[in-house]
Amino acid sequence: MKYSDWNYWFWIKRFKKGRSLERWALRHLHQRDYLNLLAERIIDANRLNGRPCFVQINSIWIDGTPQALAIARNNEVKCELADLLYIVEEFNHKGGRICKKGMLIQGKNTVHPRKIDSGNSTKRERGLFEKLDRTKELALKAGVNKSSKAIGTYLLDSSVREGLSDCARFLLMPKNRCWCFDLLLQSSPFHITWPKRETSNEMVLGQGLSESILEMYNSTGLGKEIISPQKCEWSRMVLDLENKYKGVEMKGYDRQKRHYSSKFFSFKVNERFSQEPQVEADYYGSKDEITNFDTLPYISIIKVSVQYPEQDEPNKRIN
Repeated sequence: MKYSDWNYWFWIKRFKKGRSLERWALRHLHQRDYLNLLAERIIDANRLNGRPCFVQINSIWIDGTPQALAIARNNEVKCELADLLYIVEEFNHKGGRICKKGMLIQGKNTVHPRKIDSGNSTKRERGLFEKLDRTKELALKAGVNKSSKAIGTYLLDSSVREGLSDCARFLLMPKNRCWCFDLLLQSSPFHITWPKRETSNEMVLGQGLSESILEMYNSTGLGKEIISPQKCEWSRMVLDLENKYKGVEMKGYDRQKRHYSSKFFSFKVNERFSQEPQVEADYYGSKDEITNFDTLPYISIIKVSVQYPEQDEPNKRIN
């Protein structure tokens, strides 16, 4: 997958237009070819384990980010919440959801794959991700203006003492080609990672984006479970971010489509599926027509949906 990622990255760099490289690259994580690569990776993992499934990935691109107002160790911090929300859902053979996890992603272009740049916006975002006081409310708005719509306020649980390490990661992407020459065999151009220490710009050796999504899917600790919003403030925040968005006109990026979907990929054994997938997911299909901008989410979303036949459903229950 790393080689495919690097080929894709060089294509992104080659055809980049006037906007920032960071936003340009984040946009292209929604393209159908890249969604297909992620879906194929999940199919390959299930084939290795002999577990039949259907996989489809849907995305919606929003040219904007929700803004956060919070307290980080007694200091007020105002910054983006994140650039992107990844969601992984699993469904039974009837299409009922049996598991859902989410992870916030903050993208950054860097000179080195294991060092994050130290600009002012990065410092504020690191303050939120690493030092958020979880005994104080986190407030979200749809934009930077005073008149921007309030999304909600949230008092996150104490699963970690501070910060958002249980539900967020940084995505480092190259500023130039030096990554390729130095670390082609060791690092993906889409590097999911976390700071080694809060006083340093060094990052831990993480993994590629596709490997991270696969880890979320395998329930090995990356990402945070989304359950009933009445029981969990994180879950309520994710549902609020998914639900509504005050629309903006897509003036840049060649008036890029908002909706993208991968193909349906499947791995079948002995025809265990008696019918085509019946996934009752709240997803954004490529054929949907946007008639009410108030129904768009507040953040760009990539949603992975996996469905199993009855004999191969994981041993999970709805919360």
